[in-house]
Amino acid sequence: MRLRERGTRVRIRSQATASRLAPVLEPTGRFSMPAPARAAGHRRSKRRAGRVSPFGRWIGRNAEPLLWATVLGALALSLWFSPRTQLTHLEVVGAPWEARAGLYALLQTHLRRPMPLHDSPRQVERAVQALDWVRQARWQAAGVGRARLLVVPRVPFAEIRDENGARIFADATGFLFAPPNPNPRPTSGLIRLAQDSTRRWNGRYAEGEMRAALEILRAVSHRADVRRPRVHLSRTNGIRLYAEVQRGAETPVAVQLRFGDANALERQLATMHRLLEMPLSELRQWEYVDISTPDAEAVKPRATTGGEQ
Repeated sequence: MRLRERGTRVRIRSQATASRLAPVLEPTGRFSMPAPARAAGHRRSKRRAGRVSPFGRWIGRNAEPLLWATVLGALALSLWFSPRTQLTHLEVVGAPWEARAGLYALLQTHLRRPMPLHDSPRQVERAVQALDWVRQARWQAAGVGRARLLVVPRVPFAEIRDENGARIFADATGFLFAPPNPNPRPTSGLIRLAQDSTRRWNGRYAEGEMRAALEILRAVSHRADVRRPRVHLSRTNGIRLYAEVQRGAETPVAVQLRFGDANALERQLATMHRLLEMPLSELRQWEYVDISTPDAEAVKPRATTGGEQ
């Protein structure tokens, strides 16, 4: 239907014709249906810009620091897992050669790859220091992929031997241990345990009569005129010190000192030093001196030459 309005020719499509769409023949021989025209007055709604979340605004403000942190983290991880930065050589310094095989076997159980450097060195130190013959263990870095473990073994101060020949050693602090060296030389002397004495095991500190025997050896070890000191421990006979005293070119004299209660050891040690300062001619006359009661010593004259060894 066509109408003329104000001299202008206008085509008005009615609702009946607006819904009918005529198919179009394409050059390919197919028919296609054109899309329906949008109704007049229809407007495309505009999308309202969504509000950005606070987390998104924080990401935008800190984009550059976050990027640098990501790059540095990736670099640190690449260096951490790189074979060039992993431990490839561990050197043990200070341990006796008899203990090296067992020590390396112990270390293999505590070394992991990749190795967490914040805790593994401390674990290795604690594991090595748990050995009774080790006084101190310290981990040191020695370059890329290399480390050094410094082991300080305990020094035998006294040898402790029982009637069956079994022996352990004590260091200067009184700690009992079994050194890896089969023939260590103590720095002070020997402690012999009688059949009825209490056995002491390694890994503990000496107590009671054992501690008193170590103190006696410590006292005589500072004297240059005392040789071959030996302390006998027995529940029946108590604590006895056997030694040789020699000054200059004189013939050494065998002495025997019998101690009493270990709680009064300080006064007995003072009496011991006073007796050892006496001339050798007087010491030769005595078989033994009982100093269990300080300032009231009991002396047994020597019937024959020689003393108990």
